[in-house]
Amino acid sequence: MAFVLRANPFQSSSLYDLNTTYVPPDLIIHEETADAVVPAVLDAAAAQRSQPVHTASVPPAAPAAAPLQFTGAGAAGSGRPGAAGPASSSAPAAPPGDDDPSKYALWNVRRYRSFFNVDTNDVLWRVGSSFLGPFKPDFMAETMTSPDLYGPFWVATTLIFVTAVAGNYAEFIAWNREAAAAGGKGDAGGGGAAPIPAPGGGAGGGASIADHQWYTDYAKISYSAVLFYGYVFVLGMAFYFTLRWFRSEIRLANVWCIYGYSLTIFIPMAFICIPPLALLRWLAVMAATAISGTFVVANLKQSIYEAAPAKAVLLLGIIFGCHVGLGLALRLYFFAW
Repeated sequence: MAFVLRANPFQSSSLYDLNTTYVPPDLIIHEETADAVVPAVLDAAAAQRSQPVHTASVPPAAPAAAPLQFTGAGAAGSGRPGAAGPASSSAPAAPPGDDDPSKYALWNVRRYRSFFNVDTNDVLWRVGSSFLGPFKPDFMAETMTSPDLYGPFWVATTLIFVTAVAGNYAEFIAWNREAAAAGGKGDAGGGGAAPIPAPGGGAGGGASIADHQWYTDYAKISYSAVLFYGYVFVLGMAFYFTLRWFRSEIRLANVWCIYGYSLTIFIPMAFICIPPLALLRWLAVMAATAISGTFVVANLKQSIYEAAPAKAVLLLGIIFGCHVGLGLALRLYFFAW
């Protein structure tokens, strides 16, 4: 590219115009012919300036992306999902009564959200309180406004599987000992294997060790489900309607909360009853039944006396008697061997 400096004849001053028009090499003007070609160069420059200038259209700049606003159940700085800093003051406030569970139908799960609004510390405190038995008579008063069903459900569900597994394992240990003892006696006497008892303590009908094998009793899971779920929810509901008949103001959730947490003591009891020691099993069942039963009686006593003072002793006796029946069912069916 060549740059040619030419004087502007249309200006009276001696200033110079720097023209950056591209000139092909074959049209480079030398000094001796400059005067002859100046008009032609000026005409070409004027024609070029007279042509319309086409500028490339530049698209408008895209608007800046608005910052994301996260809204959710998590509060600002709580560390829960949905928390994204302080809430904006311009956010619409929730209408009053939006979280009122009573406005939902009975079959809507949102109606029962408040009964599962507990954290780990709440559940651990309530579980620990149930181990104190009669020494924690204020459990009902402290949970009157915030009863939960989370703990009772999982306590009963855990008991279903723990009791079934512990009962089967206890039967296996007892059967294994009896089978080994029967086989040793048969070898010593030279008369073959001696008969061993069938599951449940009955006679084996003369069956030998080779004919009779131990098996896992899966029916224990079904029976334990009926026992514990029925005791907490069915028997608890029956007791609730009994108190309502006496004009008591107690809520069903409070009754289920007391009954559910009262069964926690039976979880360690199931492991203690695995060794085939009859005395140990009886002591474990009696201790668990006494602690659990007195816990229920101590916390329901005030409500019962306020609703039916004349029938209070009878009702409390029925409650404790049902608890004794629960302990006997555990000892005589799940840990019978």
